[in-house]
Amino acid sequence: MDEVAAVIPVFNRANQLVRALESVRDQTRAVSECIVVDDGSENCLSDARQFWEEFFPEGKWIVFPENRGVAAARNAGVAATSAKWICFLDSDDVWLPTKLEKQLAWHEVNPACRISQVEEAWFRDGAPVKKPKVWQPPHGMIFPTAVERCAISPSAVMMRRDLWGEHGGFDEDFRVCEDYELWLRIALREEVGLVNQGCPLIEKHAGHGDQLSLARAMDRHRVAILIRFLSERGSALSTEERALVVRAIREKASIVATGGERRGMEERAALFRAIAGAAGRNGQGLRDFYDSILEEINSSDLSSPA
Repeated sequence: MDEVAAVIPVFNRANQLVRALESVRDQTRAVSECIVVDDGSENCLSDARQFWEEFFPEGKWIVFPENRGVAAARNAGVAATSAKWICFLDSDDVWLPTKLEKQLAWHEVNPACRISQVEEAWFRDGAPVKKPKVWQPPHGMIFPTAVERCAISPSAVMMRRDLWGEHGGFDEDFRVCEDYELWLRIALREEVGLVNQGCPLIEKHAGHGDQLSLARAMDRHRVAILIRFLSERGSALSTEERALVVRAIREKASIVATGGERRGMEERAALFRAIAGAAGRNGQGLRDFYDSILEEINSSDLSSPA
């Protein structure tokens, strides 16, 4: 039987972590290991750890002495297991009981596919939220969607270890949008499956103030990621793929520039107007802006460390 590891990064969120762990325990297809990575939590996680010790004796609990970000936490969790299949679960999300069973069964029927995701049910402050159609999970060759937005939810994914090894995991340079960056690389040439289409297998909970999705600078990060992606992989892109990336850089940079102008942030606005202009010239000279974007991001206002 193929082994499956659950990797859960956490920063504080003791009560939510217990709920997430309960959802792993209640799976109809048990995990071989449950790996929790405490990313330098400032709050006590002893109750959650006691629960974990009771139900996951084969697991590992890793503690970072200081906060390093969710990319580093997930990478450390994967490094701590040798399971064939890797699944992530954010500490504020919940797997429904048949999530792993149905995902594994799908991969048995589709052995050539090395990565899949499931649909989500969205909740805010405990109440159901209707998900816009644009946020339905894509499947197949999803690169165009992966350029536009984060196309895969970490809590929904199951991926084979060999695919993880080929791409080297999450980029720890990015404290937000690290998932966008990895899925962009994977989606370029890898088919992504969708399991149990039309029926959610995870619950995604929002409404609390420490969500990574609430951290600012996400569009700035995505512009930087796309510029680096174009620089490093441009020769492997088709004409159509390159055009998709360049257009996304131009559009996202224009959004950031407009926001900077509205808030009187003249240097930010000027930087991203220049990036949008370079993108409009078919991306010539874009790589020259990469370090300036990172400097601008790091000198400003990221709101959540993990």
